[in-house]
Amino acid sequence: MTVATFICIALFTLTVLAACQSVEDRYPSPKFLNSKDCQDLQHGVLPVIDLFISKSNGEQDITLQVEVADEPSERKQGLMCRESIPSETGMLFTYDSDNSSGFWMYNTYTAIDILFVDSYGQVADMIKMSPCPRQKLIPVEADEEWKIRCMSEAQAYVPAKSWRSTLELPAGWLSEKSLDDPVKSISQIDWSNPTN
Repeated sequence: MTVATFICIALFTLTVLAACQSVEDRYPSPKFLNSKDCQDLQHGVLPVIDLFISKSNGEQDITLQVEVADEPSERKQGLMCRESIPSETGMLFTYDSDNSSGFWMYNTYTAIDILFVDSYGQVADMIKMSPCPRQKLIPVEADEEWKIRCMSEAQAYVPAKSWRSTLELPAGWLSEKSLDDPVKSISQIDWSNPTN
């Protein structure tokens, strides 16, 4: 076997292995805060899928990998206690029926842009949400005070229209992709539910 043949076989093998890699294998491992407020939470990756964002101007679709929170316990935890949300990733919250309520940022430490998506994959609204960590005052903020403060802040996070799913993305990612007004600039968000 010549060196050239060996190199061709090696490159072909690496290409096949890379193509066979699942979405979960490509997804970056989340980094969780080491805090007593985060001890009782699950510290793993939820099922991961490819999600496609179609731009209204006809430019090329954007593909990103998102974790899917489709169980009540997964939706309750969401992105709590994550140090950050890597670019090109996010979390998709799916529901069986339409909703009109908002989200809150209790025990969440990184800013989020949230898209509220209707049952047709159209963006109903987008809201920029700020972290709501426990305040480190002296004395330290009590659990109930913390929850009440986060609930009060969440009154600003109620969408203008009803929605079926939400997509939480790193703050500023939409602007980086020239999607500052996603209601107008995104024509469709599409995904397939993961097979567990």
